[in-house]
Amino acid sequence: MGVHQPVDAILDSTASIQCGLLLLSDNCGIRDYTEQPLVPEKWALMTSRTMQLLFSICSIAFTADARADCARPALAHQRRDAATIQKLESAWSLAYLTGDAEFEACLLTPDFTEIMSNGSINHLSEELELAEKNKGKAVTPPKMPLITIHIHGDVAVAYGISSEKLIDGKPHRSYFADYYVWKNGVWRVYFAQQTSFAA
Repeated sequence: MGVHQPVDAILDSTASIQCGLLLLSDNCGIRDYTEQPLVPEKWALMTSRTMQLLFSICSIAFTADARADCARPALAHQRRDAATIQKLESAWSLAYLTGDAEFEACLLTPDFTEIMSNGSINHLSEELELAEKNKGKAVTPPKMPLITIHIHGDVAVAYGISSEKLIDGKPHRSYFADYYVWKNGVWRVYFAQQTSFAA
């Protein structure tokens, strides 16, 4: 980050599997449809199709519910282009500075990892905790540094040099790089890195 559903795929798949098992289960066991059918073949085919339809409806319902909190203007109408990533970089920086951890949880993947400028490694939980500390602070939209964006298929990287800040009383700046992956029609940030140097 210069200053990137969550939509947790695991939640979607788990909910869908549970829903499917509920539909297919019979007294806590799975029916053996190879046995002699109790209904005519025509009705069995209809039952099978009905079950597939219900399974799909359950999947859609759980997915929609999981993504409900991610219906943010800054995350809407995404395209696989540099302009969208530029917009996401700005929105991410502002979300971090204002303590909007919910926005970050929507933008970052569950396995998000960041190498900090001091060499430490943070994961999603640490990133959200750092953002939470800024909650309630009044800030103005940050002046974003010049960002270069490269897109290769479903993967993109946005990198640049951050603004100057004091470290141990001495001015430092940092190179930063944010890595995005395009999935299910949206960009998600899965990795970031900062490298500090004396200004």
